[in-house]
Amino acid sequence: MWSPTEFSYRKFARKVDHVGHWNGIKFSAELLSRKTVLSPVVDRLCDRGTFDIASQATLHAIADPLLSVTEETMSYGALAAPFVANTGPGYVFTETGLATTPDGTILNETLFPQDRGRRFVVAKLIWQLFFESADLTTALVRKDVTTVDSRAKSLEVLAPLIPRYSDNYYHWLIETVPTIRYLRAFEVQTGLDVIYLVPGDAPSWLEETLELLEIPDEKIEWASSPVYYADQLVLPSFPLQIRQDYDWIIETVLDNVHLDTNRIDAGNNVYISRSKAIERRVINDKEVVETLSKYGFKRYHLENLSVSENIKLFNEADVIVGAHGAGLTDLIYCDDATVVELFGSMIKNPYKRLAEVVGIRYKSIECQPRATDIYVNPNVLEEVVKNNL
Repeated sequence: MWSPTEFSYRKFARKVDHVGHWNGIKFSAELLSRKTVLSPVVDRLCDRGTFDIASQATLHAIADPLLSVTEETMSYGALAAPFVANTGPGYVFTETGLATTPDGTILNETLFPQDRGRRFVVAKLIWQLFFESADLTTALVRKDVTTVDSRAKSLEVLAPLIPRYSDNYYHWLIETVPTIRYLRAFEVQTGLDVIYLVPGDAPSWLEETLELLEIPDEKIEWASSPVYYADQLVLPSFPLQIRQDYDWIIETVLDNVHLDTNRIDAGNNVYISRSKAIERRVINDKEVVETLSKYGFKRYHLENLSVSENIKLFNEADVIVGAHGAGLTDLIYCDDATVVELFGSMIKNPYKRLAEVVGIRYKSIECQPRATDIYVNPNVLEEVVKNNL
């Protein structure tokens, strides 16, 4: 069942302002359908075999080669070590990142965690229904290879780098970028030159990330077709959120970030404002700023800054305060810092987990939900900040 944190007129109106009426309606209809009617329907279709989703064992069986990307000192608990699988010929649907074999079997390793079952596949199939052309979606359902082929662009060796949500920085940096490390190891071991497929309408921060990671233009295919066919489809496993992945990102990126901190007026204490966001705005933002300013905090709108500027901001920060959202993703670049996350009624823990992995201090405050926004008690906030300066 949905909650006020997911559906409200206020949120819908802001979405329309961002993407227009028609797209706003489509986004809202997709969310409502995914949360209510369509998820159980698609789930039953999977049970009946309408959608054939390969298990990890099946993927391993068809891969040639299958290479582990690991260090001997690593421990992965109950989860398998990161790997890259050359699955042979296959398709990638660029709207969702779904990959399939030539006969339509869905290969989901590159998109979803090993321990989450197929619910993310179901969500992607619903997204495909709303945001891809009807004929291609129908062809995917019917495993109609002729129609898929007629819309496909061909490449020899291809790896999809299409995040779960292409306009969300967290899903890009945390769930997609680490696979580049796996792919580089695969290329070294196999001698294959893999082309990375990324969304054609990607936000500027995606392109800047690739530049900071020193990915040459000739290795990038900006999607120009709704579906791609690869003679060799190379699928990296879903990242496990391990320190080694983040260390690789940090070491590579920080070497290429050369900014004067005065350019962004960087301070040691940072407040991330979501006053321009669609949801989870702090409705008493001015009061919060007044409270935090007593302790040397400065307010930043991260959407107004470049990736390099945001990285520098987080890397120099001592304390960061911000509402739950993708703006906290760059805490992986923090060095000996504390992050204070503000929640409404929907509490999720990806940034707590991120803070634990990179070794910084984490605090949270449960605030009063106001539909899709939040009200922050300034007295509670001030007490938490004072105790963590």
